[in-house]
Amino acid sequence: MNFQIYTMYVNRKDLLQDAIRSVGPYENRLVVLDNSLTQDLALEGFSGEIFKPHAPLFCNQSYNLILKLAQQREQPVFFIMHSDAVVSQEVIEKLLVIAETLTQQQRRWGVLFTSHDVLCLCNTEILKDFLWDQYLPLYYTDVDYYYRLRLAGVEVLETHLSVGHQEGGSTTLQADLALKTFVQSNYSAWQHYYREKWGGERDQERYTQPFNQTIPLPNVSVTLRPAQHG
Repeated sequence: MNFQIYTMYVNRKDLLQDAIRSVGPYENRLVVLDNSLTQDLALEGFSGEIFKPHAPLFCNQSYNLILKLAQQREQPVFFIMHSDAVVSQEVIEKLLVIAETLTQQQRRWGVLFTSHDVLCLCNTEILKDFLWDQYLPLYYTDVDYYYRLRLAGVEVLETHLSVGHQEGGSTTLQADLALKTFVQSNYSAWQHYYREKWGGERDQERYTQPFNQTIPLPNVSVTLRPAQHG
């Protein structure tokens, strides 16, 4: 099957290397998005691909890019893996078998979890109509996305397959004081946005339409004039 394993790198190269080793023979299917500040990631002997976006991306931007790449590369499924995960060849293969079974059963499955999304398998055809919210760069972006999938009748399933998460997770945040400060400064704003969008906190949502907007907004055409200088 044509698929790749996508992971997003910002820092902690040592943990990334452990994650790469954990996929075993599937290393050559691994795509590392280099979202580090300097975008100078190099991995000696790495048989996969290092993809360097035009600029470092946040999580939501990275996920949207990954979905676009999977479509362009005609991959019916794709994996997303945390850069500090510890997985195994066996778990990867079991996820592929589960996906094949669900597809044969004509189930409308979208995402298969292991330990939530530390490693997850995604259905490209189903997800192509769903993008991650541009206003939620880090936290709440996954909560928002999976809630919208479920509202649309897309199955988001926990497989209970075991994967590891080095140092308890959140290693990217802990290794970057500037990023940690950015999150601490903006977390309440993201939380407020999510509550306003869905009428409640995670698992307490009351809306089935964003911002309880059940009436379609009018289609307004706007013509922009070129900027005037001088």
